[in-house]
Amino acid sequence: MTLSWLRLLGALVGVIGAAALLRRRRALLGRAEALALLTLCGLVVVAIAPGLVDSLPRLTGFTGELARITSLLSFVVVGLVAAVVGLSRRVSGLRYELDDQAAEALVDRAAAMMPASMRGAVELLLVMPAYDEAANLRSLLPERPATLLGLTAHVVVVDDGSRDETAAVATAAGAWAIRSPVNRGGGFALKVGFAAARRVNARFVITLDADGQHRFADLPAVLGPLLDGSAELVIGSRRLGASVGGSRLRGLGVRVFSAVLSFLTRQRITDCSSGLRGVAMARLVTLRLHQSRHHTAELIIEAARRRMRLLEVPITIVPRREGESKKGGAVGYALRFAGTIVSAWWRG
Repeated sequence: MTLSWLRLLGALVGVIGAAALLRRRRALLGRAEALALLTLCGLVVVAIAPGLVDSLPRLTGFTGELARITSLLSFVVVGLVAAVVGLSRRVSGLRYELDDQAAEALVDRAAAMMPASMRGAVELLLVMPAYDEAANLRSLLPERPATLLGLTAHVVVVDDGSRDETAAVATAAGAWAIRSPVNRGGGFALKVGFAAARRVNARFVITLDADGQHRFADLPAVLGPLLDGSAELVIGSRRLGASVGGSRLRGLGVRVFSAVLSFLTRQRITDCSSGLRGVAMARLVTLRLHQSRHHTAELIIEAARRRMRLLEVPITIVPRREGESKKGGAVGYALRFAGTIVSAWWRG
């Protein structure tokens, strides 16, 4: 009798759940819904004809009195894992859309502070994410070039929730400062910078760090291939050039992860974590960038997925001018970087 009630309960749960899923008005059944529907239908079938489960132990190899129920539970767990993976992809997609809207909102709020020189046609925009970099920007921004290869170089500094005067220093130096009220990470700050580039209809974007590690002297080498059309994404590589004062452990990490990305993208990548990059805006808008932190690997994977023409050029990385790096310990950084590679590749 107990088994009969359990079977009846299982059948009811399966039927009600399947009916609820099928009643949802959607143009296309999603992966997570399809897996859930398959699981519920399987529950109904097992409740009505439990004898069908007798063949499962032959597939799983389980033996003994509990072989049937253990085999069934194994398949259920596999189905649940697949459903969780599908749901995580949907959550990632929703977060991507929310981050896009948040970035656009920050640009809207800062539109009134846009320098008058940027209200016309903007060919080239330098995007500098910054977190507590007021001291470095105070000496760095006055040195920026007014033009690069004949293009006026406009600057937007994205203040990622700084506790110092980063935004005020950027504004005083003539840059467009866009401030996030909270620290969200370099990836989100770049997304804000890219939203600003869309707002001013920029043709090319160059990203560089606000700590002085990237030299303005290397910017023409990054911009050149974009101008002549030989590349759509240009990455400044310290391994093709030089790194002054870099740690051996971090250098080893760059080599290892660059090799992984070279394998995944089928392109030669020598510097997977370079923040000095140039990109054609027409192709940048096709990329789906989710990562709030450790975003460099995601950009490379997305560019390869969209078949963008990628080129590395030699640059020189120098020690930051003042302060300490916000990247954290080498081991923790490596683990998070590896997670970024896996999640960006798995997104498919």
